Amino acid sequence: MGRHPKNQPSKTSVQNGSPTISTYEKYKEIKRKYRELKKMNNELNEEYGRAIKEARKCKDERDSLLEKLATNYVNEESTSFMDHQRRLKNPLIAYNERPTTQIARNIVNDIPAVSSSSAAKRGPGRPPASSRNVKAYHVDKDTNGNYVLPVEVGLHTILSLGTVVYDRAAYHNDRYIYPVGYSTHRPYLSMIDPTRDTIYTSTIEDGGDNPRFVVQAADQPGNPITASSATGAWTPVIRQANSIRNRKHSNAASGPDYFGLSQPTVRKMIQELPNAHKCKNYRMQEFEVHPIGTRGRGKTNRKAKY
Repeated sequence: MGRHPKNQPSKTSVQNGSPTISTYEKYKEIKRKYRELKKMNNELNEEYGRAIKEARKCKDERDSLLEKLATNYVNEESTSFMDHQRRLKNPLIAYNERPTTQIARNIVNDIPAVSSSSAAKRGPGRPPASSRNVKAYHVDKDTNGNYVLPVEVGLHTILSLGTVVYDRAAYHNDRYIYPVGYSTHRPYLSMIDPTRDTIYTSTIEDGGDNPRFVVQAADQPGNPITASSATGAWTPVIRQANSIRNRKHSNAASGPDYFGLSQPTVRKMIQELPNAHKCKNYRMQEFEVHPIGTRGRGKTNRKAKY
């Protein structure tokens, strides 16, 4: 009685007249902390799982709303020729004066042709299902068969479609073609004035072996942002715009979206350019063309398959 079991160190010892914690006590303390950390880890894993489920739920709700907008858009109010020219010359006026119905359609048009979730389900390297056509909108052509530009497509005003460079691999991939001279502008948050938007002109230039992507803000003339990819050109814009507004948003950017290249209508126009069929890595997409400003199931709303 009162003696320590064999092979078990004493709980305390005395050194210089003061007790110290033994090795056994240290072991017990480490074991206790390990159990606490393990419990905390399990709780964090459960919280992470709940967050993932909530994110998926929000994504499903967003997709559902966008689908409703796509199927229930209404007629856009017509404007006079002079008013249309005024809107094209001053894109900020066009952006601020858009009717609600047009804003809804712009949201729909900003959806990429193939979502990342569907691409993930297909797996890497697998082509999109050919039976699933993509919705695009009709754009007028002139007597020579060229598209009449500039034209408004969603938030973008397409100024030039450019020229297809088919003999340099970096100027296209399986989803996008990067024509030299392609140019578009769109409104976005200013990088220098937190209270205003401005117009950004996005251009693709000939950079030799690789295309050069340029973004120019209207309120910062002579100070373009140049990068080797569309995403690289737009990411600094989003980062700076968020920074001056103290917004804790993600600075991630989809370059093709901000350049307008992911717009189905724009993709259709680009793949109809001369020499586009010579881009060996690009997969030609089938589109269902819908007349703008029509509804119902009458003759004016029939889908023309290209």
